[in-house]
Amino acid sequence: MHNQGGQYGSYQQRYSGSQSQTIKNPSTQVSKGTEMSDRDRLNDILSTEKYLTSSFNTFVLETSNKNLFNDVLHILNETHHAARDVFNLMFEKGWYTLKQEQPQQIAKEYQKFSGYESQFVGHNHNQHQNQFSTGQDYYPRDY
Repeated sequence: MHNQGGQYGSYQQRYSGSQSQTIKNPSTQVSKGTEMSDRDRLNDILSTEKYLTSSFNTFVLETSNKNLFNDVLHILNETHHAARDVFNLMFEKGWYTLKQEQPQQIAKEYQKFSGYESQFVGHNHNQHQNQFSTGQDYYPRDY
């Protein structure tokens, strides 16, 4: 499923209404019977991969043993790559559609989240670098 070229299908933009743009490829036709189609199977696989990445992510975050942490982190990374391959195949076949966001909405979200930047530890490098609100020094963990 992995395509080294980085381009999938004949990428096109479709317009549905004056404001909303969708980004997709021409859809590969599938039979509409009662049997699962390739599209149904890939949807199921992608849903499973999303569930697995979420679950492995929680597992990794809560693992106290360093060797187990490294092993599951490797599995998590492989699972993300597998999910990406399924997504790319579905997008190539026109079975996954993306909505292009309007520039005004992107600017609005950027403003919203850029305001949070001042709350991050170490944002102001001249004052209290590596300190939490308790005033105690903070040193990142060395794995």
